Parts: sequence; structure tokens; C-alpha cells
Amino acid sequence: MNIWVISGCSSGLGRCWTHSVIADRHDLVIGITRSREAASEMAATYQGSFTPCIADVRDAEQVASELQRAVAEVGVPNRVVTSAGYAQFGTLEDLTNAQLREQFETNVEGTLNVIRPLLPQLRRAVAARILVVSSMSGVSCWPLLGAYQISKHAVEAISDTLREELRDFGIQVGCIEPGPHQTGWATTYARRSEVKAPYNAAELLPKARCGYPIEPPEATLPLFWRMFDAPSMPKRIATSRPFVERAVGEAEERIREWRDSYGQ
Repeated sequence: MNIWVISGCSSGLGRCWTHSVIADRHDLVIGITRSREAASEMAATYQGSFTPCIADVRDAEQVASELQRAVAEVGVPNRVVTSAGYAQFGTLEDLTNAQLREQFETNVEGTLNVIRPLLPQLRRAVAARILVVSSMSGVSCWPLLGAYQISKHAVEAISDTLREELRDFGIQVGCIEPGPHQTGWATTYARRSEVKAPYNAAELLPKARCGYPIEPPEATLPLFWRMFDAPSMPKRIATSRPFVERAVGEAEERIREWRDSYGQ
């Protein structure tokens, strides 16, 4: 039986994955959420398979303290998933530094605040794996999503750096890049700043939607489980096939530009 730590467990992809871990694999989950109400509901739903860790991922000391308590109760984890995060919409000109810091504190620092206190335990675990949750916005960029994209590009760097630093300890690190899913990411949980003149909001807003099919969260499950079932954890997996085609095209263009810069 595996013991999981999943941040952002009470909504969106985190809730979908938590349910699958418990219902499909019968594993144990330490779930990080800020909501006491959600924590109580999930503890009642999943009985002894779910242990709440009520903490704000932005608060490193609180997360570390609550994780220490939960690990002492449940046991040493060998699976970590960092799915807590939100999207801030607005042009980079209009967003304040405070809004940028808040985005970074949740998506970037929050990712590390979950992983860092668990590393001593993960070194003792057997076949430990960490899944860092990025986004297609960690690879490509659209208008009005600059703050979110900056944070998710940083999350990609966290994944790649941790993979190198933890290799000698046998801890595998992978990165999942979700496309559009029916999670409330762009509606319920999003924060929005007014698009001011001289920008044309009517023109930019449709571009920010990217135009890809919006799939149910459950569509990610085969890819999520591939991250943990494959003999060697994939470095990265994207959940949207149309996005993969875009990303490949952008990567090929970037390679051409690099080579052209040196006349190759």
C-alpha cells in the first residue's frame, strides 16, 4: 500500500486524483487543503483512507508542522502530488506586483513548501515519486495569463531541478501539464484584473481561452497513473493532444531560431 500526500486535494484535478487513489487503488492519502469544511467532508466520505492536513500552502511553517503531525499518524509517504494552485488573469501592465507575488507564493513557493519538508521521509521510502503539477501554460503563452504562465514556467524548472538533485536518492520526479479541464480553474477559482485601455479586452479574452476542447477531470486519469505505474517515471506528460502539437511546433521553431542565431 502506498501513502500519498496530495495538495489541492479538495477541488479540481486534485480532488479527482485523490478519489482515484483511494477508490481505485485503495491507498492512503494525506490531503492538504485550506478548507476545514472540505477536509471534514472528505474524511467522512473516505473514512480511514483520508487524513486531512489543513494548511495554506503559502505558509511554509504551517505546512511543515501539519505534515509532520499527519505523517506521524499515517506513516511515511512515498507518493507526493502538488496540485494546489490558481490562475490570475490580467495584462502584465495592469497587474500589480502584489498580485504577481500572490500568484508566485501559491503556485511556486506552495509547490516547494509541500515537497521540502517531506524529502527526509521520501529518502527513507521505497520507490518514492513526486508529481509536480504544471500546465500547458508552463510551456506556451497566451495573452492575459502572464502571471500564471510565469509561475508555471517556474514550476517546470522546479521539476527539472529536483529530478537532477534527487537522482542519487532514488526519488523520481515527473511533471504533468494539464490542458483545459472542467475544474473551475478559469471560473470559480480564477482571479481577474480588469483589462484597461489601450488594450482591447474583446480581442484578448477569446485568445486567452486557447480554443482547445475542455475535457472532464477524469480524462487525465490514464496519464496520471502512467506517471506512477511506468517502471521509470516519465519526465513530463501533457494531457491535451492538440496542445502537444502546438508545443512541438513551438519547440521546433525555437530550435531553428537558436541555430539561425549562430548561422547553423
